[in-house]
Amino acid sequence: MKSYNFSLLLIVLLSLSTIGNAQQLTWPVAGKSAGDDIICKPQSYVGNELSYGELFIGGKEGDVIISPADGIIQSIGIDYMESLSYSWGKSLSPGETFDQKTKSFDFGKGTNRKYYSGTITILMADGRKVHISGILGNRAFNTGQKISAGDTLGVIGYSYKAIPERSIMLSISNRDNKSVDPMTPFGLKTTFVEAKALSRDKMMSAEKIREDLDVLKEAICEIYPSLEEKIPEKEFRAFVDSVKMSLTGEIDPAYDFRIVLRKILNKVPDSHIYMYPDPVKTSPRESWLPEAYLVYCDDTARVLMTPKEYMPLNGKVVTSIDGVPVSEYAKKADMFISGYDGKVESALQEQKVMLGGYGALVNPGAKKGSAQELTFSDGTKATVPYCNNPNIIVFNDNVNRIRQWMMANIYKGDNNVFETRKLNDSTYYLGLKTFEMLTQQVEAVRDFLDTCKAANLIVDVRNNGGGHNEVLMQLLSYFAESPMNRQKGGYNRVNKKGQFATLKYSLNYSPDADVFPEYEEGENGYYLRDSLQTCAVVMPDPKVHYSGKVYVLTNSYSKSAAMLFPAILVRNRRGVCVGRETGSTYHSMTALKFADIRLPNSLQTIRIPLVQLVFDTTVCDRLPKGRGLLPDYPVPLTYNEIYGGQDGNTDIILQYTLSLIADNKYLTPEDPFEELDKEQSKNSLAKPFLIASAGVLAVILAALALRKKKAVKS
Repeated sequence: MKSYNFSLLLIVLLSLSTIGNAQQLTWPVAGKSAGDDIICKPQSYVGNELSYGELFIGGKEGDVIISPADGIIQSIGIDYMESLSYSWGKSLSPGETFDQKTKSFDFGKGTNRKYYSGTITILMADGRKVHISGILGNRAFNTGQKISAGDTLGVIGYSYKAIPERSIMLSISNRDNKSVDPMTPFGLKTTFVEAKALSRDKMMSAEKIREDLDVLKEAICEIYPSLEEKIPEKEFRAFVDSVKMSLTGEIDPAYDFRIVLRKILNKVPDSHIYMYPDPVKTSPRESWLPEAYLVYCDDTARVLMTPKEYMPLNGKVVTSIDGVPVSEYAKKADMFISGYDGKVESALQEQKVMLGGYGALVNPGAKKGSAQELTFSDGTKATVPYCNNPNIIVFNDNVNRIRQWMMANIYKGDNNVFETRKLNDSTYYLGLKTFEMLTQQVEAVRDFLDTCKAANLIVDVRNNGGGHNEVLMQLLSYFAESPMNRQKGGYNRVNKKGQFATLKYSLNYSPDADVFPEYEEGENGYYLRDSLQTCAVVMPDPKVHYSGKVYVLTNSYSKSAAMLFPAILVRNRRGVCVGRETGSTYHSMTALKFADIRLPNSLQTIRIPLVQLVFDTTVCDRLPKGRGLLPDYPVPLTYNEIYGGQDGNTDIILQYTLSLIADNKYLTPEDPFEELDKEQSKNSLAKPFLIASAGVLAVILAALALRKKKAVKS
């Protein structure tokens, strides 16, 4: 009976709607104006996903969320978004509140309760529906309840795990449940684009591919401010032109062209340049990989794993592949290695460990019937075919040990963001797996440091991709004995204030946009020197201070904030770095804002960063230009390390650090920066810089989300 009455009410409401006079909506955050605090608009990226019809709006704790429209509450519940296209949902019982449900119900599956939030759908008289997620509060609602624009729904919570700050997500659908423009109803200039399936020719002429390469070449030269530091523009243009001239016949834009793009992009080594996944749905092509997977280290290749019939080859040392010496063959893999900056050498070493993983790229023509000829150190040879079924490969103890090496300090699960343990009476361990931490997690680290009285602390940031600037600064403050401010002469730099011609190919910027109105013209570009200058100085926390020796473990996967953390300690003589060069360069990175350039023919999309952030202009033997933070105590990569030592379970870098502590090795007696800092203090007029955390700029994957679908748990 209730269902019948509700349906009748809907019919009455719909019949009263006035065609052509769509209801103007009220901004859903009380006291704010339309357009305030937008985090992400349609056609922008949220982490690794393209927002199609979602509008994310930020706010502060306690901000009141109100109904944007008159209407009827069609549904009320809580949800947890796995992605922009999928979420878990649970309806509220009559009289139940958002707060009650988010605390009592568990979606399981490794979900983070922080991002459980209330969700409400309001049906308007014209048939449109407004969907809002990210609400908390103690008000109870019922489906079928009439609501008016401006009525309080609750307070702002957290709408999506890919957005760490408080936010709501708002979208609008029509009577057919199809996503529609969420911006124009608020009187905003819209970025919404009607969904349509992307299509292109299955095979493309070399001429069309050359056109795409010209677009990419011109975009990088125009908008990417760090090009000259990576490769001279003249040389880059010549390289792209040589690639263009080598193209003949028809080319597959979904596979072969992406290999070409990878070669070109790796001429500009930057961890923030990224090629998104192919946006066009295509039939998968068979991928043929060598049946003998190799591990490469110490300029030596060994057979790591094979199918059963080739298992006697496991562990054998390979001297040549297809007649090419192993060292020369391995260099071919360099062009396919990405995710690092500048002249960082450790990335090439660590990523080439699993050389077999690059087999199809090093030999892009591999197909059915292809085979590898391996020559071994004992003079024997073996011909091993390529396969398209990875399941025939037999995993062994060697593989598991290498996996353990690759997973050192890896972030596991929503709540396991750091680890603490006692190593011995004088030494404790703090593993920071990410700098994307909730307040209570930062407080837990603070409490650990507050009670840690050990003389030595090992802080592990290996395989840490970075995180939030606020977390970085807060954690550093617990180690500061005095203001840490020795970075000198930093700034942000862009090529132009705006009016970039190649942004006509951008998905998120207009070619007539003034992207950087606050920047001032200077030599070789436009500069910003005054932004948040207090972030250049790490002030000691007034209550918590760890006073012991600090040893920070790094590798090539220590990036962004995970590079800045040891860099600031090392630069201010408050700690030492052990392990390998960081993946992000010490002096600068290119990030902060990005243009997503879609190539017009192939439709492949490249993310290009627009801002060069310079952290320190001090160049010396300890801080060579173009390199990551080099360790004070380097640990050369050896097979013994990746194999896990003699017992298969030893963390070689950690063990070496313990030996340094036992030998009382720490800071060098001489300060390598002292004389340079004195000279810079005399001559430099540069103002403090902005430390930009790049965890929020981390490398992202693109996925076109057409519409959020909910899986309702009963």
